[in-house]
Amino acid sequence: MAWAAAGVVIVVGATTLAIGVATPVAFGWFAYQPLAGDVFTPGNGGIFVSRVAIIGSAILTVGMLAAAFLTGWHFARTRPRSRDTESA
Repeated sequence: MAWAAAGVVIVVGATTLAIGVATPVAFGWFAYQPLAGDVFTPGNGGIFVSRVAIIGSAILTVGMLAAAFLTGWHFARTRPRSRDTESA
């Protein structure tokens, strides 16, 4: 059941992230400099991401962490235990 839940969370996160990345990001500001004549164009200074993409990446991260936890738990349970209990 936990594996299915982690898979669903991963799929939902990946889908939301894909939709968020495909959506164009609009930004603006209300400061106005009428005499400057400069135009702001985003270059190498930053990356603009939509809220949907941020939420999608957070959901995807939670799903991947759940899958990693479940994988580690599975391997820890199936690992043979040693009978030697020697102390140093």
